[in-house]
Amino acid sequence: MVKAQRIQLLTLVPRHSAVKLRRHIYASDRVKSDNERGYYIVDAINEAIDAKRKISFCYTDYDINKNRHLTNEGIPYTVSPYTLMWDGDYYYLRGYCDERQAMRTFRLDRIAKQPDILRDPAVPKPEDYSIAEYSKSVFRMYDTDEPQEVTLLCKESVMKVLIDNFGLDVDTTPVDEDHFQAKVMVCTSPTFYRWVFGFYGSMKIIGPEAVVKTYHEMAKAALDM
Repeated sequence: MVKAQRIQLLTLVPRHSAVKLRRHIYASDRVKSDNERGYYIVDAINEAIDAKRKISFCYTDYDINKNRHLTNEGIPYTVSPYTLMWDGDYYYLRGYCDERQAMRTFRLDRIAKQPDILRDPAVPKPEDYSIAEYSKSVFRMYDTDEPQEVTLLCKESVMKVLIDNFGLDVDTTPVDEDHFQAKVMVCTSPTFYRWVFGFYGSMKIIGPEAVVKTYHEMAKAALDM
């Protein structure tokens, strides 16, 4: 399935670019569907990877009303691009960010426009760099259980996380200036509960009652241990 989808992607770029593009795309084993947007961004990043040059771009986020806005006060990020990863429904860029002085992952559909390719040479990849190992550590929302609708109460800061996982059409309703309610279809497995717990109170399960009860029982069991 992954191989087929990767081949489908390569047919959407010019033939002379497909060979170069193939070298820099890592498709995880969780690909669900292709993403037809943003190939001009892919092309620019791929060119920068080939030339071993840094790129510069503005990044975006969402507020509680799903309005898109620039992050980092509109100041572009400077990144040494290493790998394009096609995972789930989206492309991701993995590389070294000058502003953060660390490795970072950026989702391509949240890059404001085509990146500028800079004259500066890219920072060399770390010796232990492995996109395959990184992909294995990325959170997987769905397990083997049947999904059900769960209602969450969230702080504004996690809107981007909801959109990243469930898409821009995720069902959300503002509650006040800092909070919103979201209804999502998830598999209520331990993986999901661990994901909610990881937000340290910025995300709270408020329904259905059985899901809330299970989450509380898991949290209590963890404290008892």
